[in-house]
Amino acid sequence: MFNGTRQVIIHAQKYISGKTLDFGAGERAKYREIIKQKSQEYVAFDMKPGKNIDVVGDALNTPFDDGAFDTVISTQVLEHVEKPWLMVKEIRRILSENGICILTAPFMVPYHADPHDYFRYTKEGLQSLFINEGFEIIECDYYDKIFATLTEMFRFVFFNHYKKKPGVFAERFMEYSAKFAQFLDKFVKTEIVYTNVYIVAKK
Repeated sequence: MFNGTRQVIIHAQKYISGKTLDFGAGERAKYREIIKQKSQEYVAFDMKPGKNIDVVGDALNTPFDDGAFDTVISTQVLEHVEKPWLMVKEIRRILSENGICILTAPFMVPYHADPHDYFRYTKEGLQSLFINEGFEIIECDYYDKIFATLTEMFRFVFFNHYKKKPGVFAERFMEYSAKFAQFLDKFVKTEIVYTNVYIVAKK
């Protein structure tokens, strides 16, 4: 399926360097290959064990030393954390001096508990979390506009992979729908409806 978050990670590859942590990588660690292209060492971290996970632990109290990573990447995790400001604080702790955090979070997506679902983020809201922890904001913007948002709503209602793995037909249908939505969004000027937001911040 076309994935706007994947495109963001590709865009942000120029910021990836050194030892890199995939923070909340998920069972598949689906951005592993993109991240490894630019990192010298890749570590996948998640709260759940899995064949692609290197370290299992708590997002608010990781087992890593201070300054252990040059880059921390976290995609679509922050909404599942009850105290997100503590996760941002923990990311800062484990980043080296001048280390980079690349993080994405949803603004307009349906409820999806994994195992819980607490928050949604505007650009300003996400920036405030990082500024309050002493980060310098390098980039912060939204991605996936109104048609992509509607497609995401449709996908969660009818083909919710959090409940049941979609079949081949459903996957193919949603793949083409998402691509068509991205095409339509090229003609949309609005900045008030978007699916997700991303930030690149420096310690």
